[in-house]
Amino acid sequence: MVRLRIPFAAAALALLVVRCAAQSSAPALTRAVPWSGKGVWLAADTHVHTRFSDGSGTPADAALKARSFGCDVLGIADHGDHDRKGATAEYFDAIDEARRAQPGMVVMGGMEWNLPPWGGDEHATIFVPASKERRLTEFRTAFDDYGRQTHEATLASTGLQWLAANAAEGTTKPVVTYEHPSRRDAKSIGNADDMRAWRTINDLFIGFSGAPGHQGKAPFGGYKYTERTIDRWDPVAALAGDAWDTLLKDGLDVWGAYAPSDFHNADPNDLGDYWPCQFSKTWIYAPDRSQNGVLQALRAGSFFAAHGGIVDRAEIGVTAKGVPRAAGAGEVVRVPAGTSVVVDVTLQVPPKDWTGQPNRLDLIELIGIDATGAKVIASAAPAASGPALSQALTVPAAGLVVRARGFRTMADGSRLAFYTNPVRIRTMR
Repeated sequence: MVRLRIPFAAAALALLVVRCAAQSSAPALTRAVPWSGKGVWLAADTHVHTRFSDGSGTPADAALKARSFGCDVLGIADHGDHDRKGATAEYFDAIDEARRAQPGMVVMGGMEWNLPPWGGDEHATIFVPASKERRLTEFRTAFDDYGRQTHEATLASTGLQWLAANAAEGTTKPVVTYEHPSRRDAKSIGNADDMRAWRTINDLFIGFSGAPGHQGKAPFGGYKYTERTIDRWDPVAALAGDAWDTLLKDGLDVWGAYAPSDFHNADPNDLGDYWPCQFSKTWIYAPDRSQNGVLQALRAGSFFAAHGGIVDRAEIGVTAKGVPRAAGAGEVVRVPAGTSVVVDVTLQVPPKDWTGQPNRLDLIELIGIDATGAKVIASAAPAASGPALSQALTVPAAGLVVRARGFRTMADGSRLAFYTNPVRIRTMR
C-alpha cells in the first residue's frame, strides 16, 4: 500500500473544499432579510408632491395630513424640473421643518427624476440617506432631463453612477423606483427592457410602482394612452407574465408591491388625489423606524402594498424541510429539485376598510414563475383560521418564484387588491 503524503495546508484546503461542497448541497436560506422576526411594520407613502413643484401645500402640510391617515413614513418627491424648486436648498429646509413638526414620523426628502432620454415623460423617484439629501441639488442640475436641448440615454447611466458614488451612507444605498411605468407606453412588457438596462449599470433601481398614484379619478393613474390599469394596478404587476414576471423569470429580482399616492392636490375639480396613506399604502417591514431602515427594507423587498385598507401585515412564506425558518418576501431559499415546499400567505383583515365600512377579503391568488412562464397556480377564498392560503408545491428543476395577491370585490364589480413581493426558490446544481 502506498501512502500519499499531503502537506498540512493542502489537506486543510481539500477538507474545506469538501465541506463547502457538502454545504452547497444542503437546503438553505441563501439570501435573508437580517431583521426577519424582529423588525417593525411602517405604513408608507413615498411619492408625494408639494408647492415646490406642481403640488399643493408645504411638506409640513403633507406630513400633518399623512399622519392623520396613519402614515409612519412620508417621502416627498417633488419634480426635478429646472423651472421648479424641487431638490433646492429651500426645499430641503422645508423638509427639515416638516420633520420638526412631526418628530414621530420618518419624513424623507427626495425628488422625482425626469429620466433621460425621455425629457419629462418618464419618471423615477429617488430617496437617499438623510445625510446625503442635499447632494440631490447637484444631481438635479447635472442629470435631470427636463428641458434639455438634447436627450441622451447615457445621462441616465452616468446619473446612476453618480448616485452610487455620492449618495450612499455606509451600506445604505439610494433607492430608485420607476413610477407609473406603463402610463405612456404602447405595451407594458417594454418596461422589462428599460429595467434591464438600468440594472446593468448598478442595483439602485429596486423595481416598479406596481400600483400608480392618482387613484382618485378614472382613468386610474392617469393612464390615457394605450395601456390601462387592471384592478387599479399597472399591467407590469397585474398581468401574470408581464414585465415584472419576465424579469423574475430571467433571474432579476425586482420589486413591484408598491402603491404610492402621487399626491398633488385633493381638489375634486382638478386631480382629486387621495391624501398620503388615505387610500394607498405601502407597508414596509423595516429593521427600525429610521430613514436608513426604510431604505434598507425597500432595497430588500421587505414590503407589500394594498388599496382601501383591505389587509394589514400581508406576508408570503416558503417552508422547506432542512431550512430553519420560512423564506419571506425578497428572500431566496435553495432546495433540491423535486422538493415539496409549502407556501403560506398570512395576513390580517382590519374590521373596517378605508371608508369605515365593514371589511372583508374575498380571494387570494398565488402566482408562480418558472422556466415556462408565469401563471396563477392557486386561487381560493381566505381560510377562516391559520394561514389565509396554504399551498404545497413541487419545485421544478429550474427553480420557482412565487408571489401573492388578493382581492375584495366591490358592489359595482370593481376590485381592490393587495400584492406581495416574491420569494425565489433556487435548486441545487
